[in-house]
Amino acid sequence: MTTSVRLSLSSLRAHRRRFAGTFLAVFLGVSFLAGTLVMGDTLRAGFDTMFGDATAGTDAVVRGADTITTPGEGQGARRPVDTGLAATLARVPGVAAAVPDIQGAGQLVGSDGRPVGGQGPPTLAGNWITDPRLNPYRLAEGRAPERPGEVVVNRGAAEKGGLRLGDSTVLRTPDPVRVTVVGLATFGGEDGMGQVTFTGMTRADAEKYLTARPGEAASILVRAAPGIGQQELVDRLAPALPRGVEAITGQESAQENTDMVSSRFLTLFTTFLLVFSGVALLVATFSIHNTFAIVVAQRTRENALLRALGASRRQVTAATLVEASAVAVTASAAGLAGGVGIAAGLQALFPAIGFPFPGGDLVVTALSLTLPLAVGVLVCLGSALLPAVRAGRTAPLAALRDTAVDSSAASRTRAVTGLALAGLAVATTLTGVLVSPSVWLAGTGAALAWSRSSSSARSPPAPPSASSARPWTGCAASPAPSPGATPCAAPGGPPPPRAPS
Repeated sequence: MTTSVRLSLSSLRAHRRRFAGTFLAVFLGVSFLAGTLVMGDTLRAGFDTMFGDATAGTDAVVRGADTITTPGEGQGARRPVDTGLAATLARVPGVAAAVPDIQGAGQLVGSDGRPVGGQGPPTLAGNWITDPRLNPYRLAEGRAPERPGEVVVNRGAAEKGGLRLGDSTVLRTPDPVRVTVVGLATFGGEDGMGQVTFTGMTRADAEKYLTARPGEAASILVRAAPGIGQQELVDRLAPALPRGVEAITGQESAQENTDMVSSRFLTLFTTFLLVFSGVALLVATFSIHNTFAIVVAQRTRENALLRALGASRRQVTAATLVEASAVAVTASAAGLAGGVGIAAGLQALFPAIGFPFPGGDLVVTALSLTLPLAVGVLVCLGSALLPAVRAGRTAPLAALRDTAVDSSAASRTRAVTGLALAGLAVATTLTGVLVSPSVWLAGTGAALAWSRSSSSARSPPAPPSASSARPWTGCAASPAPSPGATPCAAPGGPPPPRAPS
């Protein structure tokens, strides 16, 4: 073990209370960053599995090739296709079944008279597809709609609206339509497609209330005969398609749905959490720099003695950076475990607060581990670099100077204020991320976190100035000279007379 390492370890033990704050700052920043990455990968994998299971029986999707977009919308809508095309495609060799998929906007009204879903997630309605392999929804309770006014509702929407089998309610399409719930359905094994609500109607009702003109559908779902692959099915359908209509495989359609969810929700969700972790790392940067600045200022005489004994600037600087590295690696490694715990906690918290995300195990990738670890180490070392360089520039003569020592104790008022601001910052940011997504709320949480850092930080003691140095006069500062000793000269006065021999 080198001398620099031994000095660094002894300094860590001597200033463990100060370095505990540095450890906590790095730990929180790395935990939030790792938790965000793990949660994002877990949600993407969950939606992939959910859409894959829901559309496993769909081998091809026939839809309009042109997309109609409006200003401010990134996805747009495709032109509808003729429902009569389903009968034409059903006669293509290799096709086992082809059914129209009619979709539109339809918002249920709950038992309390309030719309289910509010103004947040999409509220969809469509025809209930009788072919169970082509229908992405599975009937869990009740039966399929058979008569006008009968509907099947996804189970999650029914629970939110307080609706049960046999209840009568209103479906806004946007015209109000009186409907009766006769069945409850699931999507991909879940109570719904995230927070999206779905109402399945008879085909006649769907054409009547959800389309601009009867005979239009959003797409045609096609199932292949045994032994026919998805791409082979698409190739066989292509000659039978009219102009302006295209066919894609079922896997491509499922991937597009996953990408749509990722662009609309997952990107926003992970961005909010990344902003919060960035704020935590920013606060950690100031906290780490402040801690090492205080420690270096307190060790001015110690570093000067090391320089006087022959230590080079590089060795003194390296000793301080070794301390920072020890704290960085330890806190970042603990932060990785904390990040996995945060992701697991969020996964359990979301269903409790009304976010029925797809279930599944946590997905921990190599990037989710290496990136937060590297960021934590770099932030800690970068924040401690300037104090370490300042420590290496300590002059050997500083050992003979009076140095200011920070003898102030921890302020209870400052600690309580910092904890209160930290709690308020976390609550405000989580509200802006989970409850009511808002950039303003997340920004307010960041400002509170900055205030917490400012209230908790202590300024380092001032370094010794040149005026505080005592010039050496050649005499020890003893209370009284011993008999026969040469008296000391007064500063700036003539030399004392020599004693007779």
